[in-house]
Amino acid sequence: MLFNEVKKEDSVEYTVQMGRVNLIAIFMIIPILIIFLVPYLLLWNFDILKIGYKLFLKNIFLLVFVGIILHELLHGITWAILTKKGFNQIKFGINWKYLSPYTHFKEPLKIKYYLAGALMPLIILGIIPAVYGIIMGDGFFLIFGIFFTWAAAGDIISSIRLLRLPMNIFVQDHPKELGFIVFDQATNGTL
Repeated sequence: MLFNEVKKEDSVEYTVQMGRVNLIAIFMIIPILIIFLVPYLLLWNFDILKIGYKLFLKNIFLLVFVGIILHELLHGITWAILTKKGFNQIKFGINWKYLSPYTHFKEPLKIKYYLAGALMPLIILGIIPAVYGIIMGDGFFLIFGIFFTWAAAGDIISSIRLLRLPMNIFVQDHPKELGFIVFDQATNGTL
C-alpha cells in the first residue's frame, strides 16, 4: 500500500513519504513515453523529433523554471475558481528538504474540485502539448508535453487514490505531510 491510512472519528488521513512518490515517479516515465512517443514515431520522422529534443534541451532551464511556476499557478487558479474564498484559501510554497514547490488549499473542498485542480497542470502543460506534438509532428511540443506529464506524477498518484472515493465528499490537503484528509460524509467538510 502506497498511502498510509489513519482513521479518526470523522476523517481518514492519507499520507505518503516523498521518497516513495519520487521512486514511483521515476518509473512512470516508461508508460508516459510509450503513450506519447509510440504514436509520434508511427506518424513522423525520428529526425524531426531530434530537432525538437535539441530545442527543448537548449532551453531546459527556462522551460523548467517557467513550467514549475505555471504548474503551481494552474493548481491555485483552478481551486480559486472552484471555491468560494478564491485565492484567500490558497497557499504557495517550497518544501526545501525535497526542493519541491507546492500549492495547498487551506479549507476542505469536494473531491471533484480537488481533482480538477490537481489534474489541471497535467492536462494543460502535459497532455495537450504532447497531443499537439503528435498531431502536428512537432518534436518540441511532444518532448515538452512528455516532460510536464512526468512532472505531474505526484498529482497523478494522489488523484488515482482519490478516484476511488465518492466525488461529493470533502478533502483537504494534509497540513504537515504529503497527502490529504478525507472527511466523513456526515461532517460535510467541517472539522
